[in-house]
Amino acid sequence: MKRWALLVVGLYALCISIFAAPILLFLAPGEVKRPDLLAFFYVWIAPVLVLVQALLLLLPIAVVRERPVKRRAILASAVVGAIPMAVMGIAFLGSSVLMMVGEKNAARSLNWPTFLSIIVGLWSVWGVIFWRSFVNGDPASMTSTITRWLLRGSILELLVAIPSHIISRHRDECCAPPLSLLGIVTGLAVGFMSFGPGLFFVFAEKIRTKKGVNRSCVY
Repeated sequence: MKRWALLVVGLYALCISIFAAPILLFLAPGEVKRPDLLAFFYVWIAPVLVLVQALLLLLPIAVVRERPVKRRAILASAVVGAIPMAVMGIAFLGSSVLMMVGEKNAARSLNWPTFLSIIVGLWSVWGVIFWRSFVNGDPASMTSTITRWLLRGSILELLVAIPSHIISRHRDECCAPPLSLLGIVTGLAVGFMSFGPGLFFVFAEKIRTKKGVNRSCVY
């Protein structure tokens, strides 16, 4: 099953590479160094997202193998699943502030101490929520909860980041368009991430069917 998990991670990395590059290269404002923006995404954001996708498959692998789920796997899933939720939360907040008050006023409100406090707080809150979703010892329910919230969060974040980017472009602001553009790309990437565990279960079910195992793997 590890090979199929690696295949899911590989497909995810391919997907975010296919859509991220055109968006960052063609939608960035002309005054922005587009190769630098692309490099920032692939160096600082994409590797984290791929790692999160890989770690979110720990519970599905245990479910398919019908093995006891270790407590550290539950904790890892809760902590890791909270990372993209915290990132999307700060992107949602940042895009909202940029859209309402503009870049200069937003810079006064969202300084680094405030930024770090918010992201750590969001990470902690979502980690607790995902940890508590492990009810009745059912790892599949926890995976379902995490992926469901990732998809919802990505949609909500995009609904704010896209208008924020459009409004900032019309204001001719300097840093706001690249930041909102990174928010759009990250929101899309997290949306794709939410389908990873489900895709793995599909592969696992196909394998079981070929082996003649008459048992469904419900997700």
